[in-house]
Amino acid sequence: MDELTKEINSSTRDVNRVASLFGELVQQAVDSVNSDFGPRRLAKASRVQEPLPIDTRLLSSFRTRIGTMLEYALSTAIDALMRVKYGDSYSLTFAVAHEYPDFYLRGKQLNKLLRVEMKAVDAESDEQAAKFETATLDIEKDNDLLLLIGWTWKPIDETDPKSGEFPFIFTSVVLPAAAIAEERDIRLALTGGKLDGKLVLVPSRKAKGTMVRDPKNYGKLWRLVHRSRHGGENASPAALLFLGFLQEIQNHAPRKRLKKKKD
Repeated sequence: MDELTKEINSSTRDVNRVASLFGELVQQAVDSVNSDFGPRRLAKASRVQEPLPIDTRLLSSFRTRIGTMLEYALSTAIDALMRVKYGDSYSLTFAVAHEYPDFYLRGKQLNKLLRVEMKAVDAESDEQAAKFETATLDIEKDNDLLLLIGWTWKPIDETDPKSGEFPFIFTSVVLPAAAIAEERDIRLALTGGKLDGKLVLVPSRKAKGTMVRDPKNYGKLWRLVHRSRHGGENASPAALLFLGFLQEIQNHAPRKRLKKKKD
């Protein structure tokens, strides 16, 4: 019995270990998408011939579309790898409804073994629009994984800028979703906010001493871990891996977002 199967079936499942082992499969799938699916199925002409949208609304829609296609490509590659390694013991299926999570890892009888939520981040997006907003109450501590990928446009032929380009996945990480949600909620508390069930409340900027609904900042990737914890103080291993992922995004991004200490 291999390590992933052992952990998945263990009565004392270590979700951190599951995330690490599943992440190894993801990296193999990323290599497959980058070498085949991306440059063949997601390729476009150079920006001189085929410019990207400029309008904010169209650009946001465009990025969402690319993210969805990368979800399809990567999940299909993961499932193909698992089929080679495990036969029909496992399948990675899409969630057919528009709901959390994006995918289920299922057993032979289609029983749900793991739940996987995926987020794709375009490094060229100044706002890094991907969010992890799933209510903490909806996350299953031992069963839920968060799969993050960072992508950027890459020339099909590095020596020929007119060769066209495709979305290249340059980094990925798999994390226990509950650990990231915990960091997100610690940040909320440190900034004066609180949870009321699934309702996120923050201090009002207009009426001192009152609480209002969060103005859609809760869950933004760059705000998930409080900056006072960016140095590693009291942060969980999952949070440190997450910060490493953000650093990789920043290395490819036009705007630097990571700062320490102050919020």
